[in-house]
Amino acid sequence: MRKIIPILLVVLLFTSCSIHRQITKDTKSHDPEINAASFGMVIKPIVADLKVEATKQSVTYIADLKLPLNELKNNAMELFLTTHKCDYVVDPIFSRVTTVENSRLSDIKITITGFPATYSKVYQVDSLPKSVVQYSSISLPVKRVDYTNSINVETKGKSFGMEFFTKGSSLIGAQVDYAKNVNGLHYYLSIENYGNPNNVSCDWDYINGSIITPYSDVISNLNQQVNLSIGIFKEKIFSNKFKLRGFGGLNYSSIKFTTPYFFGPLPDNSTFTGSKSFGVRFGAALDYRLFNGISIIGRLHANVNMLNFISKNLKNTERPKIENIQFSEKRLLNPCIGIRFNF
Repeated sequence: MRKIIPILLVVLLFTSCSIHRQITKDTKSHDPEINAASFGMVIKPIVADLKVEATKQSVTYIADLKLPLNELKNNAMELFLTTHKCDYVVDPIFSRVTTVENSRLSDIKITITGFPATYSKVYQVDSLPKSVVQYSSISLPVKRVDYTNSINVETKGKSFGMEFFTKGSSLIGAQVDYAKNVNGLHYYLSIENYGNPNNVSCDWDYINGSIITPYSDVISNLNQQVNLSIGIFKEKIFSNKFKLRGFGGLNYSSIKFTTPYFFGPLPDNSTFTGSKSFGVRFGAALDYRLFNGISIIGRLHANVNMLNFISKNLKNTERPKIENIQFSEKRLLNPCIGIRFNF
């Protein structure tokens, strides 16, 4: 019994790990056959008269997406014949509208337009009429009758986007946006960090009691500029690859000074540590689609400051005031490139 068990285990092992192999060998040889003459059946020609309506009719077929796409036009033709109670369609034109929602095919509509025609008389003849024979001898150009007239792709649904853009070490930014309808307005929130702010020309009034002294200077000890913008934009599609976007909104800008700045003849060592500005932003962007949901963008935006303020470090709250601060435009035009993701 102990000898039989190992043998059974080996047999089971080989049977469970066996490979099924099938070898087929074909041999072909010349086998001449002699067939007797066969006889076919010839049927008299059948001629049908068509009654064609003078007014074009149309019908729209809403496709069942579970059906094979190559059968949709046949179903649309069947709907036309059934709806207008005809036997044939003269000069049919097919128009297909495809709707894609969130990158998914959601609807296909096929519209057929043509002249309904019905058979008014069907009869059998011994020979074809002369007109039929003459027409068949005419060399007519071969043209496509069953064709798709137009393809319109309509994109619907919500849209969420993210952009990351840069201008080397001098500008790094990001943006998020949302739209209830991709063809409507998009609402965005954008933030940028400017590594090397430009020098800023500044004009202000130094007020000490009833004495107002105007001052002007160039502030060069700038450290970092941060911009925050909210607004809307609208897209215009030019092709399957290119879109142009125009945007506008509100802008907030903050600049820190590397060292405290003294505006005018300040006593008691009161200093100013930075500036803040509120204004508007406008710009445009060119979007080139690489893949579905991923694009390369080139954008240009301008910030127009309207209200300017100074961040103060006061030693004496009763000291003279600084008012009517006016800055030159900080980085009015800002070109940059980046990448965009659409969800």
